[in-house]
Amino acid sequence: MAGFIYPAIWDEMLRGWHIISSTPMSSLTRMLSVLDLFSRDHMALTAEQIAEELKLTRTTSYRYIGELMQAGLLVSTMGVYTLGPRIIQLDYRIRESDPLLNSAVDVLAELARNAGGTGLLASIYNDQIINIYQETPGGKPSLTYSRGKAVPTFRSASSKVILSNLKPARLKRIWAAHQHEPDVQALGAGWEAFLAHMQTIKAHGYWVSHGELDPGADGIAAPILFADGDVAGSMTLVFSNQSFKRYHEAALGEMMLEAVAQVTKRLPGVG
Repeated sequence: MAGFIYPAIWDEMLRGWHIISSTPMSSLTRMLSVLDLFSRDHMALTAEQIAEELKLTRTTSYRYIGELMQAGLLVSTMGVYTLGPRIIQLDYRIRESDPLLNSAVDVLAELARNAGGTGLLASIYNDQIINIYQETPGGKPSLTYSRGKAVPTFRSASSKVILSNLKPARLKRIWAAHQHEPDVQALGAGWEAFLAHMQTIKAHGYWVSHGELDPGADGIAAPILFADGDVAGSMTLVFSNQSFKRYHEAALGEMMLEAVAQVTKRLPGVG
């Protein structure tokens, strides 16, 4: 789980630390970005490395580290820092209390078991699409973008069905921030073309991608919506290319739409 905290955890952090409203959110966000530096390849970092990566002064780096240690999000061992046990505690709380997980996990498990694919739940945080749960029946191999990993925002069926169901103003802000990236250009050369592509996906209901994340893997996804129409996330089934060819795509799409409709009925009424 290094390098990632599920989005709803931020609210828990804010409550737990009693951060007052006058604290600049940019400062808090910058402090929490220290956690994003950790990964399998960078399991331990010095204060100097953290300062260099985030372009902080040494004083600011040590201040951030001190606050994160006090919150249990970092621990120190012989002058280097690693992620702390509070993250595991918060991960447990998310699993116990998150409405999307609690509404969708058993539905996804049944869908993945019946269809024989790997099931994924994804959610959006700012402009990142993050896989928050993975169901792997029958010991199928793990995917590159498994639980806890941010998926390329403009690639994969999982991402596209979420983006296509965002309010236009929010979608345009995300597009504007990334409009020159190749993944965005591939979806439309300009805002109007990009929006038209998103509207096509939304109207279709579900979407299919072929090898966009893992070579030889096909995905089919549908959006999970709150009762008021706001998007809560997406549900995806991933198959090997050969396995996917054995399915009738429209029938599989109907299964996806029935599954997400069942989840929507369980979600709170307000997004």
